[in-house]
Amino acid sequence: MTDAMQGFGRLLVQTVRDPAAVAGLITGARLSRDVLWSALALVTILSVLLVALIGLALPADPVDAPSGPPITPLTYALILGGSLVITIFALHWTGQMLGGTGAFEDTLALVVWLQVLLLALQTVQAVLLMLLPLLGSIAALASVAIALWVLVNFINVAQRFDSLGRAALTLVAALLGVGVGLSVLLGLVGASV
Repeated sequence: MTDAMQGFGRLLVQTVRDPAAVAGLITGARLSRDVLWSALALVTILSVLLVALIGLALPADPVDAPSGPPITPLTYALILGGSLVITIFALHWTGQMLGGTGAFEDTLALVVWLQVLLLALQTVQAVLLMLLPLLGSIAALASVAIALWVLVNFINVAQRFDSLGRAALTLVAALLGVGVGLSVLLGLVGASV
């Protein structure tokens, strides 16, 4: 078990150091859509559990608490899962419109792995916030930069662009589409902004 965990940890570190190589490894596994959709559901559930645990360990200041009823774990899971599905389709379709030739499964696999990386980063942030709040805040900013770096590289590999600029353009265009899609999704679940 420890060898598997060490390998998992090394792969996470390698994802930050050389995201393109890890993307090639993940897409080269050629996992089926069924496996990938199941993995997406699993990382969504794990993300909801992590947020709930962080909420218990680091309760929100009542002054900063949002007004209205709290979001239930099921609602959060639907919002997160829905936004991930929208993001996957937006990244794939936008990449295809910009000349990408990658398979949908590649985009799905890489977004799932990015979520695994984000889970690890959020766990580190939570621990740091409990021990050293300032360092936890810095880690949160670093996590955003890491996530963007990894995602642009993942898009580049998934769409077979050979251009980080084109991958970044795909990300920006897809985010615009995701914004519209999330507005619809949030409207459907009754959330107000």
